[in-house]
Amino acid sequence: MKKATIILIVFLVCFGCKKEHSTEDANTSQKSFSLSDRVKKEIDAIQSSSQRITNAPDGREAHEKNDSITRKISTHSENIINILIASYGKVPTDTIFTVLKNIDHSGYIPLALYERLNDEDFSTEIGKSAKKAYLAYSEAKDAELGTLRNINLLDKKLLLNRIVENDTVLLQELLLKHEGYKVLDFWATWCAPCRSFNKRFQEHYLKYKDKGIAFYGIGIRVDSENEREKFLTAIANDKTPWEQFVDLNNATYDLFETNVVPYQVLLDKNNRVVKILSYDINTELDALLEN
Repeated sequence: MKKATIILIVFLVCFGCKKEHSTEDANTSQKSFSLSDRVKKEIDAIQSSSQRITNAPDGREAHEKNDSITRKISTHSENIINILIASYGKVPTDTIFTVLKNIDHSGYIPLALYERLNDEDFSTEIGKSAKKAYLAYSEAKDAELGTLRNINLLDKKLLLNRIVENDTVLLQELLLKHEGYKVLDFWATWCAPCRSFNKRFQEHYLKYKDKGIAFYGIGIRVDSENEREKFLTAIANDKTPWEQFVDLNNATYDLFETNVVPYQVLLDKNNRVVKILSYDINTELDALLEN
Protein backbone atom coordinates (compact mmCIF):
# COMPACT_ATOMS: atom_id res chain seq x y z
CA MET A 1 0.00 0.00 0.00
CA LYS A 2 1.38 3.42 -0.96
CA LYS A 3 2.46 5.95 1.67
CA ALA A 4 -0.27 8.37 0.52
CA THR A 5 -2.91 5.78 1.32
CA ILE A 6 -1.44 5.24 4.78
CA ILE A 7 -1.52 8.97 5.44
CA LEU A 8 -5.12 9.08 4.22
CA ILE A 9 -6.08 6.35 6.68
CA VAL A 10 -4.63 8.26 9.61
CA PHE A 11 -6.24 11.51 8.46
CA LEU A 12 -9.69 10.02 8.08
CA VAL A 13 -9.49 8.24 11.42
CA CYS A 14 -8.57 11.49 13.16
CA PHE A 15 -11.20 13.51 11.26
CA GLY A 16 -13.96 11.01 11.97
CA CYS A 17 -13.32 11.07 15.69
CA LYS A 18 -13.07 14.84 16.20
CA LYS A 19 -15.40 16.00 19.02
CA GLU A 20 -15.74 18.62 21.72
CA HIS A 21 -12.80 18.80 24.10
CA SER A 22 -13.32 16.90 27.34
CA THR A 23 -11.44 14.35 29.38
CA GLU A 24 -13.62 11.56 28.06
CA ASP A 25 -13.32 12.75 24.46
CA ALA A 26 -9.58 13.13 24.85
CA ASN A 27 -9.32 9.53 26.03
CA THR A 28 -11.49 8.37 23.13
CA SER A 29 -9.39 10.35 20.67
CA GLN A 30 -6.22 8.86 22.12
CA LYS A 31 -7.61 5.35 21.68
CA SER A 32 -8.52 6.17 18.09
CA PHE A 33 -4.99 7.39 17.43
CA SER A 34 -3.69 4.19 19.04
CA LEU A 35 -5.79 2.04 16.70
CA SER A 36 -4.71 3.94 13.61
CA ASP A 37 -1.10 3.76 14.76
CA ARG A 38 -1.26 -0.01 15.30
CA VAL A 39 -2.81 -0.56 11.88
CA LYS A 40 -0.32 1.80 10.27
CA LYS A 41 2.58 -0.17 11.75
CA GLU A 42 1.21 -3.36 10.20
CA ILE A 43 0.73 -1.66 6.82
CA ASP A 44 4.22 -0.17 6.99
CA ALA A 45 5.59 -3.65 7.69
CA ILE A 46 3.71 -5.02 4.68
CA GLN A 47 5.03 -2.22 2.46
CA SER A 48 8.60 -2.66 3.71
CA SER A 49 8.48 -6.42 3.19
CA SER A 50 6.92 -6.08 -0.27
CA GLN A 51 9.81 -3.89 -1.42
CA ARG A 52 12.24 -6.72 -0.61
CA ILE A 53 10.55 -9.28 -2.86
CA THR A 54 12.55 -10.23 -5.93
CA ASN A 55 10.41 -9.69 -9.03
CA ALA A 56 11.93 -12.51 -11.08
CA PRO A 57 13.38 -15.06 -8.64
CA ASP A 58 15.58 -17.73 -10.14
CA GLY A 59 16.79 -20.64 -8.09
CA ARG A 60 15.95 -22.26 -4.78
CA GLU A 61 17.57 -19.60 -2.60
CA ALA A 62 15.60 -16.76 -4.20
CA HIS A 63 12.34 -18.75 -3.93
CA GLU A 64 12.97 -19.39 -0.24
CA LYS A 65 13.71 -15.71 0.40
CA ASN A 66 10.56 -14.53 -1.37
CA ASP A 67 8.44 -17.16 0.30
CA SER A 68 9.69 -16.17 3.74
CA ILE A 69 8.79 -12.54 3.03
CA THR A 70 5.32 -13.49 1.78
CA ARG A 71 4.66 -15.48 4.93
CA LYS A 72 5.64 -12.47 7.05
CA ILE A 73 3.28 -10.29 5.03
CA SER A 74 0.49 -12.80 5.67
CA THR A 75 1.05 -12.46 9.42
CA HIS A 76 0.75 -8.67 9.25
CA SER A 77 -2.41 -8.96 7.13
CA GLU A 78 -3.96 -11.28 9.70
CA ASN A 79 -2.93 -8.92 12.49
CA ILE A 80 -4.88 -6.04 10.94
CA ILE A 81 -8.13 -8.02 10.95
CA ASN A 82 -7.56 -9.17 14.53
CA ILE A 83 -6.75 -5.63 15.70
CA LEU A 84 -9.99 -4.28 14.22
CA ILE A 85 -12.08 -7.04 15.80
CA ALA A 86 -10.43 -6.62 19.21
CA SER A 87 -10.88 -2.83 19.08
CA TYR A 88 -14.69 -2.98 19.17
CA GLY A 89 -15.97 -1.35 22.33
CA LYS A 90 -12.59 0.27 22.99
CA VAL A 91 -12.68 2.92 20.25
CA PRO A 92 -15.56 4.60 18.40
CA THR A 93 -17.07 2.18 15.91
CA ASP A 94 -16.79 4.91 13.26
CA THR A 95 -13.03 4.62 13.66
CA ILE A 96 -13.12 0.90 12.94
CA PHE A 97 -15.41 1.41 9.94
CA THR A 98 -13.10 4.10 8.54
CA VAL A 99 -9.94 2.05 8.91
CA LEU A 100 -11.62 -1.06 7.48
CA LYS A 101 -12.93 0.87 4.49
CA ASN A 102 -9.50 2.22 3.66
CA ILE A 103 -7.78 -1.17 3.72
CA ASP A 104 -10.62 -3.05 2.00
CA HIS A 105 -13.02 -1.21 -0.30
CA SER A 106 -15.28 -4.23 -0.88
CA GLY A 107 -17.64 -3.45 2.02
CA TYR A 108 -16.67 -6.62 3.86
CA ILE A 109 -16.91 -6.69 7.65
CA PRO A 110 -15.47 -9.69 9.52
CA LEU A 111 -18.28 -11.80 10.94
CA ALA A 112 -16.73 -11.78 14.42
CA LEU A 113 -17.08 -7.99 14.34
CA TYR A 114 -20.41 -7.77 12.50
CA GLU A 115 -22.15 -10.00 15.06
CA ARG A 116 -21.26 -7.51 17.82
CA LEU A 117 -22.54 -4.44 15.98
CA ASN A 118 -25.90 -2.93 16.90
CA ASP A 119 -28.31 -0.28 15.60
CA GLU A 120 -26.44 2.48 17.43
CA ASP A 121 -23.19 1.54 15.65
CA PHE A 122 -24.92 1.96 12.31
CA SER A 123 -26.78 5.17 13.25
CA THR A 124 -23.97 7.60 12.33
CA GLU A 125 -23.27 8.75 8.80
CA ILE A 126 -20.15 6.58 8.66
CA GLY A 127 -22.09 3.69 10.16
CA LYS A 128 -24.91 4.03 7.63
CA SER A 129 -22.37 4.07 4.81
CA ALA A 130 -20.65 0.96 6.22
CA LYS A 131 -23.97 -0.88 6.52
CA LYS A 132 -24.95 0.05 2.96
CA ALA A 133 -21.58 -1.14 1.61
CA TYR A 134 -21.80 -4.38 3.59
CA LEU A 135 -25.30 -5.16 2.30
CA ALA A 136 -24.18 -4.44 -1.26
CA TYR A 137 -21.19 -6.75 -0.73
CA SER A 138 -23.47 -9.50 0.59
CA GLU A 139 -25.95 -9.09 -2.28
CA ALA A 140 -23.12 -9.30 -4.81
CA LYS A 141 -21.89 -12.55 -3.21
CA ASP A 142 -25.41 -14.00 -3.37
CA ALA A 143 -25.75 -13.01 -7.02
CA GLU A 144 -22.39 -14.57 -7.82
CA LEU A 145 -23.43 -17.76 -6.08
CA GLY A 146 -26.59 -17.88 -8.19
CA THR A 147 -24.55 -18.11 -11.40
CA LEU A 148 -22.17 -20.71 -9.95
CA ARG A 149 -24.96 -23.13 -9.08
CA ASN A 150 -25.18 -24.01 -12.77
CA ILE A 151 -21.55 -25.16 -13.00
CA ASN A 152 -21.31 -28.94 -13.45
CA LEU A 153 -17.80 -29.95 -12.40
CA LEU A 154 -18.50 -33.58 -13.30
CA ASP A 155 -19.39 -32.76 -16.89
CA LYS A 156 -15.89 -31.72 -17.92
CA LYS A 157 -12.52 -33.45 -18.04
CA LEU A 158 -10.75 -31.03 -15.74
CA LEU A 159 -7.17 -32.05 -15.01
CA LEU A 160 -5.21 -31.44 -11.82
CA ASN A 161 -1.59 -32.21 -11.08
CA ARG A 162 -0.78 -33.61 -7.65
CA ILE A 163 2.12 -31.29 -7.01
CA VAL A 164 4.17 -33.50 -4.68
CA GLU A 165 3.58 -36.80 -6.47
CA ASN A 166 3.74 -35.02 -9.86
CA ASP A 167 1.01 -37.07 -11.47
CA THR A 168 -2.26 -36.11 -13.13
CA VAL A 169 -5.78 -36.79 -11.86
CA LEU A 170 -9.24 -35.91 -13.08
CA LEU A 171 -11.15 -33.54 -10.82
CA GLN A 172 -14.23 -35.60 -11.60
CA GLU A 173 -12.66 -38.76 -10.17
CA LEU A 174 -11.38 -36.88 -7.14
CA LEU A 175 -14.82 -35.52 -6.31
CA LEU A 176 -16.59 -38.83 -6.83
CA LYS A 177 -14.27 -40.58 -4.37
CA HIS A 178 -15.70 -38.49 -1.51
CA GLU A 179 -19.42 -38.67 -0.78
CA GLY A 180 -19.66 -35.68 1.57
CA TYR A 181 -19.06 -31.96 1.33
CA LYS A 182 -15.89 -30.65 -0.33
CA VAL A 183 -14.00 -27.37 -0.30
CA LEU A 184 -12.02 -26.27 -3.34
CA ASP A 185 -9.40 -23.79 -2.14
CA PHE A 186 -7.91 -21.84 -5.05
CA TRP A 187 -4.78 -19.98 -4.00
CA ALA A 188 -1.47 -18.54 -5.14
CA THR A 189 1.96 -18.48 -3.54
CA TRP A 190 2.23 -14.66 -3.64
CA CYS A 191 -1.20 -14.13 -2.05
CA ALA A 192 -0.72 -13.11 1.62
CA PRO A 193 -4.33 -13.90 2.68
CA CYS A 194 -3.93 -17.34 1.06
CA ARG A 195 -0.79 -18.00 3.08
CA SER A 196 -2.47 -16.70 6.20
CA PHE A 197 -5.30 -19.17 5.65
CA ASN A 198 -2.83 -22.04 5.18
CA LYS A 199 -1.37 -21.29 8.60
CA ARG A 200 -4.56 -20.29 10.42
CA PHE A 201 -6.70 -23.19 9.28
CA GLN A 202 -4.38 -26.08 10.09
CA GLU A 203 -5.57 -26.45 13.67
CA HIS A 204 -9.20 -26.60 12.48
CA TYR A 205 -8.68 -28.92 9.53
CA LEU A 206 -8.85 -32.22 11.41
CA LYS A 207 -12.18 -31.30 13.00
CA TYR A 208 -13.81 -30.77 9.63
CA LYS A 209 -12.05 -33.72 8.05
CA ASP A 210 -13.39 -35.98 10.80
CA LYS A 211 -16.88 -34.55 10.16
CA GLY A 212 -16.69 -35.61 6.50
CA ILE A 213 -15.65 -32.37 4.77
CA ALA A 214 -12.81 -32.90 2.28
CA PHE A 215 -10.35 -30.13 1.36
CA TYR A 216 -8.41 -29.70 -1.86
CA GLY A 217 -5.82 -26.96 -2.26
CA ILE A 218 -5.56 -25.89 -5.91
CA GLY A 219 -2.71 -23.66 -7.06
CA ILE A 220 -3.54 -21.28 -9.90
CA ARG A 221 -1.37 -19.74 -12.62
CA VAL A 222 1.39 -22.31 -12.10
CA ASP A 223 2.28 -22.12 -15.78
CA SER A 224 6.05 -22.63 -15.83
CA GLU A 225 8.75 -24.65 -14.12
CA ASN A 226 9.76 -21.54 -12.17
CA GLU A 227 6.19 -21.11 -10.88
CA ARG A 228 6.08 -24.78 -10.02
CA GLU A 229 9.20 -24.40 -7.90
CA LYS A 230 7.59 -21.47 -6.10
CA PHE A 231 4.52 -23.58 -5.37
CA LEU A 232 6.58 -26.51 -4.09
CA THR A 233 8.50 -24.15 -1.82
CA ALA A 234 5.28 -22.63 -0.49
CA ILE A 235 3.56 -25.91 0.38
CA ALA A 236 6.74 -27.24 1.98
CA ASN A 237 6.92 -24.15 4.22
CA ASP A 238 3.19 -23.98 4.97
CA LYS A 239 2.97 -27.71 5.77
CA THR A 240 -0.73 -27.87 4.98
CA PRO A 241 -2.24 -31.24 5.95
CA TRP A 242 -4.74 -31.16 3.08
CA GLU A 243 -3.71 -32.39 -0.35
CA GLN A 244 -2.36 -29.87 -2.83
CA PHE A 245 -2.85 -29.73 -6.60
CA VAL A 246 -1.99 -27.52 -9.54
CA ASP A 247 -4.83 -26.43 -11.80
CA LEU A 248 -3.58 -27.52 -15.24
CA ASN A 249 -4.22 -24.80 -17.82
CA ASN A 250 -6.21 -23.03 -15.05
CA ALA A 251 -9.28 -24.69 -16.55
CA THR A 252 -11.08 -25.30 -13.24
CA TYR A 253 -10.43 -21.85 -11.76
CA ASP A 254 -11.46 -20.11 -15.00
CA LEU A 255 -14.87 -21.77 -14.81
CA PHE A 256 -15.69 -19.52 -11.86
CA GLU A 257 -14.93 -16.35 -13.86
CA THR A 258 -13.12 -14.65 -11.01
CA ASN A 259 -9.71 -13.07 -10.48
CA VAL A 260 -9.90 -13.32 -6.69
CA VAL A 261 -7.67 -15.40 -4.40
CA PRO A 262 -8.09 -16.97 -2.01
CA TYR A 263 -11.26 -18.24 -3.63
CA GLN A 264 -12.92 -21.05 -1.75
CA VAL A 265 -16.11 -22.77 -2.82
CA LEU A 266 -18.15 -25.33 -0.93
CA LEU A 267 -19.57 -28.26 -2.89
CA ASP A 268 -22.45 -30.36 -1.59
CA LYS A 269 -22.78 -34.13 -1.74
CA ASN A 270 -23.92 -33.82 -5.37
CA ASN A 271 -20.84 -31.74 -6.23
CA ARG A 272 -22.81 -28.57 -6.80
CA VAL A 273 -21.54 -25.20 -5.60
CA VAL A 274 -23.59 -24.17 -2.56
CA LYS A 275 -21.47 -21.39 -1.00
CA ILE A 276 -18.59 -19.04 -1.65
CA LEU A 277 -16.59 -19.13 1.55
CA SER A 278 -14.75 -16.22 3.14
CA TYR A 279 -12.34 -15.22 5.88
CA ASP A 280 -15.03 -16.49 8.28
CA ILE A 281 -14.75 -20.04 6.96
CA ASN A 282 -14.70 -21.62 10.45
CA THR A 283 -18.02 -20.05 11.41
CA GLU A 284 -19.52 -20.89 8.03
CA LEU A 285 -18.51 -24.55 8.22
CA ASP A 286 -19.62 -24.83 11.86
CA ALA A 287 -23.08 -23.64 10.80
CA LEU A 288 -23.10 -26.27 8.04
CA LEU A 289 -22.37 -29.05 10.53
CA GLU A 290 -25.14 -27.86 12.83
CA ASN A 291 -27.79 -28.30 10.12
